[in-house]
Amino acid sequence: MVSFSQRHGYKEVRSLVQRESLDGDTRLGIWNFMAVFPGEFGKLGFESPEDDVLEALWVSYFKGARDELPSDFELWNLIKQQISTGTWNEVLDLLEAFAKQWNLRLVTHLGSEPLNLLFLTGLNNLFERELVGYRLIGLEITPVDSSAEAEAVTAALSDADPISGARHALERAIKLLTDRATPDYPNSIKESISAVEAVVKRLTGEGTFGNGLKKLEDAGLKGHPALKGAWSKMYGWASEEPGVRHGSTDAADVDQALAKYILVSCSAFVSYLVEEGRKLQLL
Repeated sequence: MVSFSQRHGYKEVRSLVQRESLDGDTRLGIWNFMAVFPGEFGKLGFESPEDDVLEALWVSYFKGARDELPSDFELWNLIKQQISTGTWNEVLDLLEAFAKQWNLRLVTHLGSEPLNLLFLTGLNNLFERELVGYRLIGLEITPVDSSAEAEAVTAALSDADPISGARHALERAIKLLTDRATPDYPNSIKESISAVEAVVKRLTGEGTFGNGLKKLEDAGLKGHPALKGAWSKMYGWASEEPGVRHGSTDAADVDQALAKYILVSCSAFVSYLVEEGRKLQLL
């Protein structure tokens, strides 16, 4: 929320998305969220997996010896220090590691998916509020420029549930795009387009994208010719661009922005095809 001082020009309003930095307000917000949120589960009457999560972080993230496990208080101080003074990418590494461990314990061991979603939603709301150009999607911190992009990819993951090949391809695309150590943008694009192919094949039985689109049209999916043409051209580009179709890291002119654009576009198309396929009783 914009304050009085910001509305009247006494304090600058942040207008740039934080991409490769995290300011002091954001770091404080992350710490306050992390420090308070786990305790909220106890108030709701659920067994807290906090101790297991902290132990897992000590061993797998901080690379500490299990027999030298610090107290919870010391571990939380270590987490606070990382959030307060670590580089921006180290903070995101920590949040992603925490989210994965939290999900493993909360969902797998306790069966509390709604509470896990509450955590993910809370963190993403904080990112949106602080204009952080990332969202936690499918347990991977993913670069996005708006909440609409995150919602498109999240919706596609859900919509693709009945089509395991499509969901797996989307998850792979996210992972390859968001690997901060060795990002693989050509393979991310390949997997994004493979997700669309998997849906088309499930709906039509056709092994090729072009034949599948034609069969969908024959089945009643009468999309605008320009829309069909745009997707045919995108598929054609992916097939012809050196290295993209086969996921070669030598692919020309492939960067994060392009890989993200293809992921969001393919996610939206997956959701569209699944919805239309249900209307046509093809699913």
